[in-house]
Formats: sequence, structure tokens, C-alpha cells
Amino acid sequence: MQWRQRWRHNLSLLVIGAISVRIFQPLFLSIVALSSHNFGLFNLFDLSFLFVFLLSILLLDCLIYWQHRLFHYVPFLWRIHRVHHSDPELDVSSAVRFHPLEIILSLFLKALAVWLLGIPVAAVLVFDILLNASAMFNHTNARLPANIEAWVKKLIVTPDMHRIHHSRESLEANSNYGFFLSVWDAFFKSKRNEAVEGDKNLKIGLPDTVTYQPRSLKEVLVMPFTLFKKHR
Repeated sequence: MQWRQRWRHNLSLLVIGAISVRIFQPLFLSIVALSSHNFGLFNLFDLSFLFVFLLSILLLDCLIYWQHRLFHYVPFLWRIHRVHHSDPELDVSSAVRFHPLEIILSLFLKALAVWLLGIPVAAVLVFDILLNASAMFNHTNARLPANIEAWVKKLIVTPDMHRIHHSRESLEANSNYGFFLSVWDAFFKSKRNEAVEGDKNLKIGLPDTVTYQPRSLKEVLVMPFTLFKKHR
């Protein structure tokens, strides 16, 4: 069954990512945060901890927004990121479907931001929790009641909003880049509230394909290094 193959691929990527980076990431970023105590930008000013903490969360989330957007526009980065979009359906397992290379690149980008800004350890750890929790939430196939959805997505990326980003239509896939806060998509003009053909007719999968399901974990892992012919 297709769901078994999908879950096998997604959970395998989770295990590979956990072994290579995910378990190490909070510790590594915490060490970077501690090392920037006398260097980072925030340490040059007499700012309250609460202000720095909240500003750090906002800036890290904005960074992830632009990182995500960049991964869609730079050809080699897109070849790495398309592993995530090759999932032909969406559920909570899709939240962990990332190529190890993308996880590593993201880690070093976040580490650079933490070091340059002097982001405190507490903000690093809280943001890591928020990012993972929001990814699990907005990749689920559940739907919020319409009246609640309209209010929640003004601030937080909802499953309905992120589902549009996983459309096989490029116009829709190149929108709604946020993972946690939806304000970045609104501010940077990339927010799309509804699918062109409606949520019920939204086709999930790799952009510009009719249908695509990697046949093996090996095929998933080598996707960034192989030419990919569009299926239409």
C-alpha cells in the first residue's frame, strides 16, 4: 500500500536525520549560543532578557521563512528540498521528510545567526521546540473548523494554509513558505489563502508532475544528485 511506502521513506529519513544531525542540533546550537556571549550583536546593548528572547524567536522564524524561500528559488537547493515535496500525500509523517543535506545546511545557517546575533540558549531551545511542533501541526491532514481557521491563520501557519504549499501547481507551491508564524508570508507578499481549484481539489505532490512516488529509499536519497524529468 502507498501509505506504507510513504511512511517507510519518511521514518527512514527521520532516523537518518536523527543520527546525523537532529539529536546533535540542540546541543550544538546551545554551544554556539554560549560562545557568542561576548560577541553577538545583542550583547553590545543593554537589553532586557525578555526583549532579546522574544526578538530572537521572531528573527529565527523569519530566517527559516527566507531559508525555505531560498530553497525553492536556487536550483541546487531546490533539488535537495524537492525530497520534501515528493511526498504524494500529507500527514504528520511528512513533517520529518527532509533530506539530511537540507537538515545540515539549515543547522549551519541557524548556527551562524545565533553566533552573529548573540541569541540566548533559552531562545534557541524554545524555538527548536516551536519549529518542530508547528511542523507536525501544519503538515497534518486534519482541518480546523472554518471560523477558527480564519482567525488562527492570521498569526500561525495552519494545515489548510501549508497544504497549498504542497500543491503540484508551481504557482501554489511557491507560496506560504512559513513554518510557525504566518505573518512573514503576509508581510513579504507570498501568502495564499485559498487553492485555485479549492481545497477539495488540491493535488498534493512534486510541482509540475502528474503523480510521483519514489520507489525506494535510495531513490529518495539520491534525488539531489540526479536529473529529474517532469512528468508532464
